[in-house]
Amino acid sequence: KYLMAPRIVAAVICMPLLVAVADAIGVMGGFVVSVQGLGFNPAVYLKNTVDFLEPQDVTSGLIKAAVFGFIIALMGCFHGYHSKGGAQGVGRATTNAVVSASIMILTANYIMTSLFFIE
Repeated sequence: KYLMAPRIVAAVICMPLLVAVADAIGVMGGFVVSVQGLGFNPAVYLKNTVDFLEPQDVTSGLIKAAVFGFIIALMGCFHGYHSKGGAQGVGRATTNAVVSASIMILTANYIMTSLFFIE
């Protein structure tokens, strides 16, 4: 309880922050490529970005990030807590944590996308 809870809470808090920073960097990168590389008008790029970006896209992305952070931390803690056999056991637990977290994230992403974007 005392080992896992802080890690899980930290992942749930930090993943949305990391996603927000990555999204902002992606938009800035798109701006630079569009304006400098392709010669687009900066005002048009910004207007189209604001027009096509919906609040639901941002909120669903941040909610997904929090859920994914929970899954990653939970799987890492679970498999790490139950690892045995020294360094070899830790390596095996790490592989198991990555595989199980990946499968759970794919499943959770499918479910959440279906829920968020049903029209």
